[in-house]
Parts: sequence; C-alpha cells; structure tokens
Amino acid sequence: MALIETLKVKRLSDAIGIIGAGRAGGALAVALAATGYRVVALFSRSSERVRALAQQIGATAVDASVDVARSASLVFLATPDAAIAPVCRAIAEMDGWRVGQGVVHCSGALGREALADAAAAGALTGGFHPLQTLAGPETATRLRGSYVAIDADPPLAAMLREMAHAIGAMPFDLDSQHRALYHAAAVMVANYTVALYACGVHLLRCAGVSDEVQARALLPLLRGAVESLERAAPAEALTGPIARGDDVTVARHIAALEAQAPQLLPVYRELGRMALSLARSIPDHRAQSLAALLGDRRTLNVER
Repeated sequence: MALIETLKVKRLSDAIGIIGAGRAGGALAVALAATGYRVVALFSRSSERVRALAQQIGATAVDASVDVARSASLVFLATPDAAIAPVCRAIAEMDGWRVGQGVVHCSGALGREALADAAAAGALTGGFHPLQTLAGPETATRLRGSYVAIDADPPLAAMLREMAHAIGAMPFDLDSQHRALYHAAAVMVANYTVALYACGVHLLRCAGVSDEVQARALLPLLRGAVESLERAAPAEALTGPIARGDDVTVARHIAALEAQAPQLLPVYRELGRMALSLARSIPDHRAQSLAALLGDRRTLNVER
C-alpha cells in the first residue's frame, strides 16, 4: 500500500462512531476505547444507557444516527440486521456519508450490499463481525481471544484487521457470498446450544430433579464438552452411548422420550444421526442398529 494511501486509511480510525451501541456495539465501543481508539459519537434507541456508556468511555451520545456519520471518520453500524440498509439509506438521504469515510456493519449474515448507499456516496465499506456472544458493554472482555470475520474494500480491510488485533481478537477474511453459511454455523453453535441446553433442563424437570439442581447441573457437563473440543476434533471429542455403540441405552432414551417428552424426540434423533456420522470405531452391526433406532434414511457426510 502506498504511503499516502496508508496514511489516509489510518486517519479513518482517528474518530470512530457507533450506531446501535447496545449488545455488540456497546461491547465494541468499550473494547476500542480501552485499547486507545478515539470513540467520539454513539447513538442508540436506549438514550439512558447510551449516555452512561458515552460518559464511561469519553464519547458523546448524539440524538440521531446521522450525527454519528457527520462526527466520525469510521462508522460502525451495530444495529439489528434488518435495520442496517434502512439506516444507511436514511443517512445517505441526509447527505451524511462522504467520500473516503469508512462505513462498516457488524452483521454476520449480510454482505457489503447492505451498505450500498454509503458506497454510492464514496465511502469505503466493510463488515466486521465478532464471532462471539456479546450482551452489552460489560461483555467487552469476551472479544479478547475471539475471531472476527472481515470483508472490506482492500485499504479498509487492512485497518480492520489491525483493529481486531488491537482488541485482542483474531481476524480472518470472509467472502460476502459465503456469509449466510458462516452465520448459520455461528447460530448453530451458539444460539442452538442455548436451545439444546433448555431441552436438557426440561428433561431434568421431567425426571423430578429439583429446580436448584436443574438450573446448574448441566453447566459443568457443557464446559467439559467445550474443553474436549479445544483439544480434539469432534470425532475424537464425542463421548456417550453413540460413540461406544450402545444401542440398548439409546433405545431406552427413545422409549423414555416417547412416554414423557415426545416433542423432543425429533431433536434427539436428528442430533443422534449426526453423532452417528462422527462415530468411527463402533462395529458395523451396532452402527446399523443405532441407525435403525434413529431413523437414519441417508448417509450423513460431515468433516471429521
């Protein structure tokens, strides 16, 4: 990158603004400010919370999203996905974007087409999606050690990678055409794990386990599974009856679910089929018996 172009890009981060300073935006604001970046303007629908956050990091809570665009050289749109394009368009209609400005959304599923109105005004556009569950400013430390998917115009991409490294994250490039698949992976691992946990809690309740135990008993088990995945691939980390070919135990599970929680039986069987596709060392007759119990009518091919 030529020296003049490098200096121009570096100046993008001189004044950062965040539209949607809630869950992800609030965490990002705190992380950037703690690393020495100058966050100058914040906008959020929750005026009380954004004022507190602005005071915390030395920024200004503004009254409208266009005020962020006019104040900052680099703007993050951390709104819900459905609001990104409309907010970007509304700012463009008020001549809020300008040539050479950086405009970046934090969506996992959307490509840069959501920022087309900013690009039409001459802004550099990009995506900066932390692969992490963020729930507001207090979760900013979760960004350290997390991965960040980046898709941006070349000069801006380099600066966003540098910014990710600065907050302790690990950036990687992601092509826009694959963002939906990428985001589906994130949703299955994060959001659906929470839903699966709720299924487990429900079954403990059906088993007569006390409320106090229900609420906490499965968490160490979940942590153990995560620790196993940190050391090994899914096929090696898999434990339990399917991994050892125990069709008798799986049959008992299915009978209990049919009797007491039939709504969870399709979930059990679908995940069981996926687990069976990972199980490498069980005898063929056990695999066939498990497949029949789980209603496996096709061969599942997953990366082992």
